[in-house]
Amino acid sequence: MAHRADLERLTAVASRLGAFVAERHPLALADAIDAFEQAAGERALRDEASIEAIRPAFARELARRLHVRPMPEGLAEPTPRATAAARIEQAYTQIVDDCDGFLRRAAIEASLTRDERVEILRGMCLTRATDNRLKTFFTSGEIKYGAAAFQGKGFRSLGQEAIYAAGIRLKRGARHRGADGGWNGDVVGPVIRDLGITLAMRPEPDTVKMVLNAQMGKVGAPLDGKDLHIGDFAWGILPPAAPLTTATLTIAGIAMAFWRERSDRVAISFIGEGGSSLGEWHEAINLCAARKLPAIFCLENNQTALSTALADQSAVRVFADKAIGYGIPGITIDGTDPDEIAAAFTWAAERARAGKGPTLIETVSMRMCGHAHHDDMLYLGKDAPASWEYSPATEQGYADREAYAYWAARDPILTYAKRLQDEGLIAAGDLDRFKREVDALVEEQARAVVEAPWPDPAAAGTGVFAGEPPRARVEVLDPQVRLAGASDDDLQVEPAPPFDPKGRTLLEAVMLGVGDALRADPRVFVYGQDVGGRYGNAFLLLRPLLHEFGDRILNSPLAEGAVLGVCVGAALAGERPIGEIQFNDFVATGFNQLVNNAAKIRYRWGGSVPMVVRMPWGGLRHAGPYHSQNTEPWFYRTAGLKIVVPSTPHDARALMAAAVADPDPVLYYEHIALYRDPRVRQMLDEAPPAPMPIGRAALRRAGGDLAIVSYGAYVHIALRVAERLAAGGIEASVLDLRSLAPLDRRAVLALARRCHKMLIVHEDSRTGGIGESVAAIVQEEAFEALDAPIRIVGALDTPVPYSPPLEECYLPSEAQVERAARLLVEY
Repeated sequence: MAHRADLERLTAVASRLGAFVAERHPLALADAIDAFEQAAGERALRDEASIEAIRPAFARELARRLHVRPMPEGLAEPTPRATAAARIEQAYTQIVDDCDGFLRRAAIEASLTRDERVEILRGMCLTRATDNRLKTFFTSGEIKYGAAAFQGKGFRSLGQEAIYAAGIRLKRGARHRGADGGWNGDVVGPVIRDLGITLAMRPEPDTVKMVLNAQMGKVGAPLDGKDLHIGDFAWGILPPAAPLTTATLTIAGIAMAFWRERSDRVAISFIGEGGSSLGEWHEAINLCAARKLPAIFCLENNQTALSTALADQSAVRVFADKAIGYGIPGITIDGTDPDEIAAAFTWAAERARAGKGPTLIETVSMRMCGHAHHDDMLYLGKDAPASWEYSPATEQGYADREAYAYWAARDPILTYAKRLQDEGLIAAGDLDRFKREVDALVEEQARAVVEAPWPDPAAAGTGVFAGEPPRARVEVLDPQVRLAGASDDDLQVEPAPPFDPKGRTLLEAVMLGVGDALRADPRVFVYGQDVGGRYGNAFLLLRPLLHEFGDRILNSPLAEGAVLGVCVGAALAGERPIGEIQFNDFVATGFNQLVNNAAKIRYRWGGSVPMVVRMPWGGLRHAGPYHSQNTEPWFYRTAGLKIVVPSTPHDARALMAAAVADPDPVLYYEHIALYRDPRVRQMLDEAPPAPMPIGRAALRRAGGDLAIVSYGAYVHIALRVAERLAAGGIEASVLDLRSLAPLDRRAVLALARRCHKMLIVHEDSRTGGIGESVAAIVQEEAFEALDAPIRIVGALDTPVPYSPPLEECYLPSEAQVERAARLLVEY
């Protein structure tokens, strides 16, 4: 190292560069410092232009110095098909790129204006003032529901207010609202300790009120009392969900939508170090890295996840090292330094907008309060009053007192105010003035929350699906309800193309339906494992579409949560995704994204999630316990998910049209055993069909002696059984439910009243199956019409076995269905 680079004489930029290199590439420290001294010369690097001016020369000189390092000859391949020289070149390129990134961030930091920096300080003050009022709501008991105090459940971000600076140069605020109220800016996905970035996206009194009201559950934004999280998607603030990383995959999907639009918008995910242990965080960052999506992942290392220490969370040296595994840049910065945070996020957004993909930013700070309001006394050893100052940590608390003392001296509000005052950007009394102003602003909004009404209790039944009437309990034994049963006058056999050996298979019909959607709407795309490239899905179903739509049939990583999370986020951002789960059994690893995310968004905050999830399913083909399951009951009881199960090619195509057009998430089950069944072919028009209404069953056969109700492949078993019954003079109706959610209760009840005896048949296990739910509806609402117990025929209550004789025993056979039908008729 040149003597001029003595550490005591380094300029501020050189000293920080040295610290950065020591952190990321310590063995290149000497070369980096010498290259910097060579490039900078005697220049005074005080502004953006002067730092930018040396970047090209620095990069060239650093590369030159690295390349003169000797490399032994004759080295073996470090990995198969890669030479040692190529690997070393990659490493050198990475060092140069990372150092150049540091200089770009230094230039951005130097470019921050007085107005921006004062806004950051004031924004941090607003964050703490809002946090203080949340705590006061919790402790004061001033809001009552009935005679009891309602504290609400809330979380503070004490010590992490500097994250406000992350938003300072994002696309935020009113200028990114369209004339129609649509949002055209960046989108952030905060979690529970990200009040700062939430306020930064819209630093207005309404945002403060929204945050306060989230805890107290009154009428109004953000969620009309249906959830306790903050957010305002109309201003680019995605409401978080739980478990913690649920919305991380939503952000990945939003980034996918931005990428498909070729817009210059960016999606930003925030998570704590604890949340980074969840698999969904890995899936999100991995899929964004693979496609270079415009995303930023911020990992806020606040030293403890509720009470779990870092060492119990991860063995990683710094969390930014995880970026290496994804092939993206990762940096670790001081989470209490607003200027460094502003520069890091601005730089990461520049990279994302330029098509260079995501960045991982680790901010290091410490949570200076309990996990939630009630946890302060456990964390600190005593309850902490709302205050502008940190409460001391006592030996009775679980907080690390040594670390707490270190971070207590780095209060971002006090240290940043001192910095700005030392630089002449604010006067001595400005900080106190800011505190008074934000306290008054917050108190005004708090009074509005106190005075706001509670939600109408009936609102609990609204907003599950778009356009439906409110859900309410119905007392079915009330005579006015019980005696006003559904008439069967309009229940007629539904016209449909006859089965024709020259017609289309169900597999072809699904393909045609997907093709119809892709042609009709440029917002439609397909996302799933092995769907694109030169393959076209595990059953080759999509292969005929690849030539025409190869750029819109996209391979996902092998991660069902990623598939579903991308669909949720892309749908929220205005796309119409069709996700594919290769076998419906595999949806188990993405369960959270359906039941806790897609299903709840409209109910929680009114977001529309128009996504379709194609799920090949079913037995009858000897595929064993992981490729044959019936997962539809898993989701049948989840409010907010629609489920369709076509049993014919005609319905498959028309229901696909309906599913893609629907404003809510639709699970589209396609039975694998029917894909190429030669008995189930129909002639289909070349033109796309009209969408078939979701929630309407189809009467496939009429008869008054017995009602057989089924769905999927067992509709055809029911029809064959009905034909054999008819040969003996027994006329059975066959109802194809076709839509499980919403269920056509009217058709089911009307058929029960017409036939007086009902047999429900499905290939799923009986216990907990949909048949039991249908039977409960009928016995409760049409009891007087029944002449016999409702009979349910289903599979054994075991996993699906593999061997042909075992599966044959497991599934209900046609003979068993026929015997049950005859016994029921004779009852």
